[in-house]
Amino acid sequence: MAPSELGSGLEHLIEQQMRKWELARRRQKQQERPGRGKLGRLYFGPYLLISRDKGAGGRQVANLIGEKLGWQVFDRQIVDAIAERTQMRQQLIETLDETTRGGLEDFLRHVLTKEIGTTDYLVHLRQVLLTLGQQGDVVIVGRGAEHILPAKFGVRAKMVAPFDLRVERIAKREGLTIEAAHDVVMKVDQQRKRFVREHFQKDPREPLYYDIVVNTEALTVEGTAEIVLTALKQKLGVLPAAAK
Repeated sequence: MAPSELGSGLEHLIEQQMRKWELARRRQKQQERPGRGKLGRLYFGPYLLISRDKGAGGRQVANLIGEKLGWQVFDRQIVDAIAERTQMRQQLIETLDETTRGGLEDFLRHVLTKEIGTTDYLVHLRQVLLTLGQQGDVVIVGRGAEHILPAKFGVRAKMVAPFDLRVERIAKREGLTIEAAHDVVMKVDQQRKRFVREHFQKDPREPLYYDIVVNTEALTVEGTAEIVLTALKQKLGVLPAAAK
């Protein structure tokens, strides 16, 4: 996709999400939404944070849950693009009211500085993730969101599967040979582990960083989504749109 097409698509996505948030405000007070809670001066949630091994089906599960809940899905590419584009990042931050925006700046400055690096990219990444988490009703895939957003206002899910099975899935999905798929899966797994270790000083394999870890080896996308939806209901009281 050309840069201009990507930018146009992201602008449409942000505008669409802004309309959803505004509609939610009109329908009910934000703090009354299931799963939403207050931390200091700020309200957060509800949200779903998905971490995944390459080929474990995390993105497909995220999309299905997004459809069932009526939540927008923000994956790694989308989050990175917003973080790296000043105008889009500012547009997203401006969805917050002035008081909340000030509180979020304080939160960034005083709470997270010691925990996470302070390069421009990481500061912008935190701004984007915290803004999405503060507004709520989002699914965020990757980018270490589970190490930035308050855990009690969301569900942190990790998708795993045996390496050889993930290689087979990628080979079939992307039309690659088994050898080429093996290299892709190995490379992406290493990149994701390195990202979390370098930027958050965490081991992404530690199960205590997640509310649920799902082995998708014998599960369909629909079956995995049902497990995660059950966790959302149990922890946050969040229900699919049709069940509300």
